[in-house]
Amino acid sequence: MKIAVVISGVADAKRPIEMPSTRQWSDLIATPTTPFKLSPFDEAALEVALKMRDRCSSTTVHIIVTDGSLDTALMRHIASYRPDSLVGLRIEPTQRGDARCLSQHVKQLIPADLQIDLWLIGREHGDMDDGVVPVTLAESWRLPFLSLVLTVKKDLASDQAVLVERMASDQIELVQCPFPALLSVSNDKSNRLRHPLMKNVMLAKQQTIDVHSPQTPLTGPMLTQACPVSKLVPTDLAARGLKPCKMIEGSVEQQVQALAQHLDRWRQSGMQNVDS
Repeated sequence: MKIAVVISGVADAKRPIEMPSTRQWSDLIATPTTPFKLSPFDEAALEVALKMRDRCSSTTVHIIVTDGSLDTALMRHIASYRPDSLVGLRIEPTQRGDARCLSQHVKQLIPADLQIDLWLIGREHGDMDDGVVPVTLAESWRLPFLSLVLTVKKDLASDQAVLVERMASDQIELVQCPFPALLSVSNDKSNRLRHPLMKNVMLAKQQTIDVHSPQTPLTGPMLTQACPVSKLVPTDLAARGLKPCKMIEGSVEQQVQALAQHLDRWRQSGMQNVDS
């Protein structure tokens, strides 16, 4: 079985944002100053692939990194899990997180003679928090798609399918999924990413990282329209002791009434600002 894992990576939320050397905050888009790390969903997708390789020695794992390919440390961390191939996709800053762009360029990094049986990707690709990338890839590539996947196991009754456990409302489904297919993996305690072996960490430090930039322009109808960023500044820090939100208590009816009153005050304040 041949598995491809599409990983994004996100900015490390524990690290403060540093101003670029150019002293222009807008340059953060092209050259982020905050280190990247794997998101919980990236980790889950990678762990599922590693577990399948553990169960069958003939299984190969091929990893494509998108946003995080900018960060050499992240690429070496991923390399420490010893994938059969690792390549980065460095797209234009304004197209990061663009599902249409990824659907046209990700597959170009897979050799033509390498037929992928299973594509794995985190439920949320990057920190866009909309979950649109996995389903767009599946639709663009005309692949069967399952979301909210928890575990994937080989189907003993068929060499051309896997058994997939996925969340479905208030229950867990077990689905037989034929090859090829694309699965979006959700984070769960059962697929928490393992720590790499120290010897593999040392080997990864010597590995050459292969990163490509798209050579072909986007084609087809526009799914999203890129908007240039005219200004970028950090948010103001809240005053000490100032609560970031207001908790609404009481019965459902009381909460609804309190929320309606709050929104109405916000609406009236906005109208006054417009009139002025």
